[in-house]
Parts: sequence; structure tokens; C-alpha cells
Amino acid sequence: MRIDLHLGVHKTATTHLQRYWVQCAGLPGAAACPPMQEVRNAVTPVAYGAPATAQATAWLAAWPGRTDRLVLSEENLIGDCGLLFDQQSLYADARRRLTRVAAMLPQADLRLWLCIREYGSFIRSAYSEVLRHRPYKPFRSAYTGFNLDQRGWPELVADVQAAFPRARLHVWRYESLAELRDRITTTLFDVPASALPKPDDARDRQSLSRMAVRLLDDICQKAGADVATKVRPSVERIVNGPNYPRFDPWRDDERQFFQRRYEQDTARLAREPGITWLG
Repeated sequence: MRIDLHLGVHKTATTHLQRYWVQCAGLPGAAACPPMQEVRNAVTPVAYGAPATAQATAWLAAWPGRTDRLVLSEENLIGDCGLLFDQQSLYADARRRLTRVAAMLPQADLRLWLCIREYGSFIRSAYSEVLRHRPYKPFRSAYTGFNLDQRGWPELVADVQAAFPRARLHVWRYESLAELRDRITTTLFDVPASALPKPDDARDRQSLSRMAVRLLDDICQKAGADVATKVRPSVERIVNGPNYPRFDPWRDDERQFFQRRYEQDTARLAREPGITWLG
């Protein structure tokens, strides 16, 4: 059985791709693609170390009767978005988590897919996402100590390769998604580009606006984190939309560092013989 495993990462249009690929799975002759929540319920607990391998294996074993090609997409296999700030590092537990997943796929004809994103915009967007699920914390309190010197995207890629040493890994930049989406999708589903449905490019959620974060920081300072947490949904809803610039916490020197590091790391990955670099 051929399995294409899309690992995300967070904030790289993973949810958009998941929904689009479920549509594509309905095309004649296309590979199957279970909805993300079904994958999350069946497989993701294995990555977390829960005693769910037998359940996940049974779920996978049911698919060959329906198709011999399966596309699985789930960003939480490599880590939890909140752990980025808890551990001050990019998916520090990815190798351990993915090794657990690999153990339940020993017989699969496996291909891996991973998207990366410019560091500054990724961290900013991940922070906005974490605030929707956790108590409010000002950005600098959450970010200070984040270590990119020791661990960036090449280190995550190395962890993926170590967990799945016999699988081919395909990597692309979030910034190139619009031009690569059809190419990736036709490869995954074995359908011609002319048959693909028109994707819905509307974004489910944007990063918080600059004004929203400013207001929440002020509330946090004057009334406490509990109050800021409670009012965060209302503040986000009120000061959101195209008239409000996105939150951008970076100083010029930080922005230059992120861009330089990203250029170096993508160039390094593009030369890596063990991956297929898509652009």
C-alpha cells in the first residue's frame, strides 16, 4: 500500500491543503484522503506516546480493501504548536514522535511531504495561534529564549529522515505554495492538473492584528492575564480584517537575521541529496 504522509508544519496552509485534498480524493481514480480529524483521532495519539498503536494499525488495515493509495495529512504528528514556546525550539520532540509513527508503518510504500516557512512570519503566526488555545502571554514573554541558533528547519528535516530512513522526503516553501499546489496535488492523487477542482483560497484565520495585540497587552498589564485571556476572542473579532495591519513584533535586526537564516537554510536543503526540494 502506498501512503503519502503530509507532516505540515503548523501555519503553512496545512488546513487549507487538507480540505482541498479531501475534495481531490473524490475525483475518478484518485488516491483516498481521510478528513484531518479522522487521522487525528486514529493516528496522532501514537505520536504522543499513548497506547493506541493497535487501534491505529487496525484503522490503517481497513483501507487496502477500499484503495491501495492513501494520503494522510496531520500537522500535530511532529509536535504541538504550543510546545514551540514551551520548549523555545522548533519541534524539539519531532524525532521521538515520528519514530513512534514509523513503527506502525513498516510495510508501507511511504512518501513524506513537509512545508517550511520564513522564520519570523512562522513564529509570529504560531504565537497568534497559541493565544487562541492558552492563557494570554505578551509576545516577548513567550518568545524570549527561543533558540534558532541550534535548531532550524534543516534540523527538523534531519529528524524526519532519521525517523523514516527509507522514505523519500519532499520539501517546499510556504511562500511557493501557490505555484506548487497543483504539482504537489497531481503527484499525490495521480490525477491530471486539468481535473483538479478550483481551490478555495479564503483563509480560515489570520494572525492577530497589531491593534489587537496592543490592546491585549495593555489589558494584561492593567487587569491581568486572566482578563486578557477572557476578552481575547472579542478583541480579535472587533479589530480584525483588511483595515488592520497584521501583528509584526520584529525589530529590523531580527527581521534581517530571520531572512538571512531562512535563505541559508533553504539553500542548504535545496542541495541536500536525501530530499526532493520542490522550491
